[in-house]
Amino acid sequence: MRVSASTNGPWWETSGTTIGSNENRLSYSYGGPEDARAIVCCNGLGVSTFFWQYVGRAFTKENKVVIWDYPGHGASGRPHDLTSLSMKSLADDLRFILDAIEVDRAVLLGHSLGCQTIFEFYRQYPERVLGLVPMLGAYGKPAETFLDPRVGMKIYQTVYKYGTRYPNVLNLASQSALRSPLAWPFAKATGLVHPNLCPREDMAPYLDHLSQLDFQVFLELARAAQEHDAEDMLEDIKVPTLVVAGEKDLFTPRALSEKMAEKIPNARLLEIPDGSHAALIEQPDLINRELQTFLSNDVNRFEESRVR
Repeated sequence: MRVSASTNGPWWETSGTTIGSNENRLSYSYGGPEDARAIVCCNGLGVSTFFWQYVGRAFTKENKVVIWDYPGHGASGRPHDLTSLSMKSLADDLRFILDAIEVDRAVLLGHSLGCQTIFEFYRQYPERVLGLVPMLGAYGKPAETFLDPRVGMKIYQTVYKYGTRYPNVLNLASQSALRSPLAWPFAKATGLVHPNLCPREDMAPYLDHLSQLDFQVFLELARAAQEHDAEDMLEDIKVPTLVVAGEKDLFTPRALSEKMAEKIPNARLLEIPDGSHAALIEQPDLINRELQTFLSNDVNRFEESRVR
């Protein structure tokens, strides 16, 4: 039986902070050999670094695995100007993280919103990317594919409208809902997570983090995601790419990941059977095995071709 990564203590060795775009304070951690190839993990909306536990433990022997928090998330400081949040500002934040830890180029992993982060980083700084692994996420305008397109947009528009108008009320309501003993049964019953494959102990940090997150930060980052679209650049991606899809992902339909993989030249598609939006902690062994193959074959060949 798999042991939950969240009970084994930290896998990273070094933590620090740096100043990112718009003078926001950013937090990061990393583990593995200093001079090894870097794997940088980019979180989803409302998520801190806990979903990368299994990746961190599996790959730090031979790689420098980096995790970091968006402004207003985890250990990073609250953004000074919420309206300045954008996918470009997150890409710039990632650049500041790489500079702080002295990494020139990296393989970028993105979960959910992190997919848009790594695509935008590639748009801005392609020479610093060795490979892309968009996981369980969209390349733009996620509200248009969340659940049913008609439902997703209405949910986004309604929540953003009233959340920005009555932020304190929405903060209290969201905190109460997420701290309720019904939150976990609701997530399983609705299919937001797989009822049998998703470990409760690995989801607990997410629910706790989300209950403490400033709802205004969440909304403005959701707005930034909805304003962003990287579809126009997918056909120009020239680095190895592994697209990870969840068969039963309600947030990001499998068809969207298939379309993404078709548009990116020579991209590979990994479909997680029965995988929900939380497949990263539901089936980590499968993901890590395919990620290792991707690094050993595709990324290694790409790196070799760069030095010829």
